[in-house]
Amino acid sequence: MKHTDQKTLSLAALTLSALLLAGCGNGGTGGAETTGGAETTTAAEPTGTEGATASGSPSASPSDGATAGESPSGTATAGESASPTSTGTSSASPGTGSEAAVVAGAVVAAEEAVTGGQAFEIDRKDGEGGWEVKLAVGDREKEVDVSEDGSEVTPQDGDDQLDQEDRERIAQVQVSLEEAVRTALNEVDGTLDGAQLDTEDGTTVWEVDVDDTEGTSVDVYVNVDNGSVVKVDR
Repeated sequence: MKHTDQKTLSLAALTLSALLLAGCGNGGTGGAETTGGAETTTAAEPTGTEGATASGSPSASPSDGATAGESPSGTATAGESASPTSTGTSSASPGTGSEAAVVAGAVVAAEEAVTGGQAFEIDRKDGEGGWEVKLAVGDREKEVDVSEDGSEVTPQDGDDQLDQEDRERIAQVQVSLEEAVRTALNEVDGTLDGAQLDTEDGTTVWEVDVDDTEGTSVDVYVNVDNGSVVKVDR
């Protein structure tokens, strides 16, 4: 072999060796790369397990938290009102209170229609409804008809003289006619048939005739001085 050929082979071997060394240097670190004399670092790729938990794990929700608008057990929700277990009731029955109010309205209407009049007798009109009311005006007696609801008052003809007995009884009255009717209706549940001044066992009384719930006529005697019940006659 010529000397020139040997020199060429030596240069080729050196070049190959340099290339192999350069390749080993780059592959050994797996991240450093030289570009134009400056070293740059390549970020390592994440493994298959990295990031899975960060993006894929479900967010925890409270196991025992109340949902929106849910009311706790055993408590009343907003706007809920508690029903009372019991309510107070009047000692008088609804019918009694209503009847007494109707009678009182009729008496008041009659007294307002007759100047200076004091009602001393009332009777329920048969069939037509409404009331007949007698009033004392001085020593005279006047009579008016009053509608059931007390809205209309019709004066009747006549202007009679009060007899002596009626004048004496009226002079003793401390408890009004409507108060006596209310007392009688509290004593006997029913409807009023009539009421007038009378004398019972020497005592001046209001004699109040009530038809009870069974249709029986009951007389209740109410003291004109103090409003007490003197007697009940069934």
